[in-house]
Amino acid sequence: MGIAKEESKRKGFEVVGTELAVKKNEIKVMRIKLDKKHEKVKYLDEKLAAMEKHKDQIDANNTTLNRTNMLLIEKMTKTDEQMDEVAAHARIIRINARNVGADIIRYRRSLAETDAFLWKIENRGFAFLPLAREFVEERD
Repeated sequence: MGIAKEESKRKGFEVVGTELAVKKNEIKVMRIKLDKKHEKVKYLDEKLAAMEKHKDQIDANNTTLNRTNMLLIEKMTKTDEQMDEVAAHARIIRINARNVGADIIRYRRSLAETDAFLWKIENRGFAFLPLAREFVEERD
């Protein structure tokens, strides 16, 4: 009986030894998986840090663009106001030019009438003098 017990214990130890070897192999496999997961976590942390850095840079760029846009909008508003002012001045200049044009037309007509009057005087001599007096009296 003693040998059977010993044999039973030895087989029990072998079974426990085999189970222990299997568990050790499982632990090795799990450590390899854990190491891979740690590497993946480290990689993802690095990616997250890089993304945060890029996000901060994008936020800074957006802030700069917003400031630039506000300045451009202010400049465009001032330019619109200046264009409205220039348009008003252009209207006034156009009105004045029309008035000057009308004055020039009247002046040219007056010159033409004077030239015609002088031509008639030169061609008719003293016989035209009473007509000239009537012309001057009409003007006054």
